[in-house]
Amino acid sequence: MAPDSDKRQISFPQLQYPVLRNEEPKTAQLWLKGKRIQDGAEDLWRIHDSLYDLTDFVEKHPGGVQWIAFTKGTDITEAFETHHLKGTAEAMLPEYFVKQTTVPRNSPFTFEEDGFYKTLKTKVVMKLKDIPKGTRKKSDYVTDGLLAALVIVSSLSCWAMARSVFIGLPLTVLSGFLLSSVATCGHNYFHRRDNWRMYVFNLLGSSYSDWRISHAMSHHLYTNTAQDIELSMLEPFLLFLPYSKKTLLEKLGSIYWPVIHSVASVTMLAKEVILCATKHEGKSLKWTNTIPFLIPTWMWILGGQPLHWTIFTWIASLFSASFFFVVYGLTAGHHSDDNFFEGDKPRAKSIDWGIHQLDTVVERIDYAGNHFKSITRFGDHYLHHLFPTIDHAELKYLYPTLLEHCKKYEEELRTTTFVHAIVSQSKQLARTTPRDFTIKRKGI
Repeated sequence: MAPDSDKRQISFPQLQYPVLRNEEPKTAQLWLKGKRIQDGAEDLWRIHDSLYDLTDFVEKHPGGVQWIAFTKGTDITEAFETHHLKGTAEAMLPEYFVKQTTVPRNSPFTFEEDGFYKTLKTKVVMKLKDIPKGTRKKSDYVTDGLLAALVIVSSLSCWAMARSVFIGLPLTVLSGFLLSSVATCGHNYFHRRDNWRMYVFNLLGSSYSDWRISHAMSHHLYTNTAQDIELSMLEPFLLFLPYSKKTLLEKLGSIYWPVIHSVASVTMLAKEVILCATKHEGKSLKWTNTIPFLIPTWMWILGGQPLHWTIFTWIASLFSASFFFVVYGLTAGHHSDDNFFEGDKPRAKSIDWGIHQLDTVVERIDYAGNHFKSITRFGDHYLHHLFPTIDHAELKYLYPTLLEHCKKYEEELRTTTFVHAIVSQSKQLARTTPRDFTIKRKGI
């Protein structure tokens, strides 16, 4: 499909609208396909206004093959700037340079050397040297402990449900909470170089490799813009963009969102299996597709119940896990009615990427400094978005640096509470009036 060059983004009218954003099924692969059409990368890798041939570097990439292989033919400027902190990658680039580009970037974001983000990155790199050695192991201990607890509790829930619903049901809900927590821990790991803990994310029924595209490459880098596929995937059931002509059903999403949250994981699991089986956009069935089914397998073996009863209990726990996962995810900071969304008026046509992140996050203050809540509930969200490859256990050490930096630039980290974030999410689902972000937002 050729791009419609006349269709423009609302907030950034100088930019083309993502050509395949409204195509079905809405998948990570289709999002990348659309970027290949519009990014002007000429089947190479684009960084700022230069093209590079990273073909020979794919297998050498320290973070793993996927990050480079997936992005061939696209503009990876935002990913390159935010995923490489120490300057090593920049030093290697000239070796792979091919030529300058002939078309402007289809992105509003800048990374000026003296701008907000690049100067903050320099300070954070220096601060990382002062973080106590072994801090990352705290995340490993939490993840492994929760995984062990999930094996035990999910099996107990299956065993108990057949004997007493009053005992089995609470255990099933607890099993779902543990599954949600384990998957969110997996999110901490799939942002980084390949490692075995990233696979626990798949226990929830989704695909860590797809989420590396839809979450790490789309949502993280183009938060709340037309290029944020995590928003488009929720449509038409949940429409977060402030369109003036929302239908009554779309506005009612502010009320029925708990239903959507609860069925999300089962829907993702079914969608993933179908897309892989039908080889959608190059997907295929792999051993990782079996990971979600490890839970009912050990529930069946350890719980000692018939297979049909085991499957019923597993699905019930998936509904519970889905609700917790999506509730924590959608209240993490981006879906407040006080945040910037496509359709609002941005501060400027071109904006420092770090400043944009401040406009799209409002931090849950009741999670501040708590590592367990941070890694299991998408906490410390400002720093996680600004530096996604840094472990959640390390983030709390960096907040003084971020606060000092914001003070220098006269910026404010807006905060909220978990309860207020839920209310604010509903307000955003009903919001139809654009906000003007040329007027600086204040803390709430």
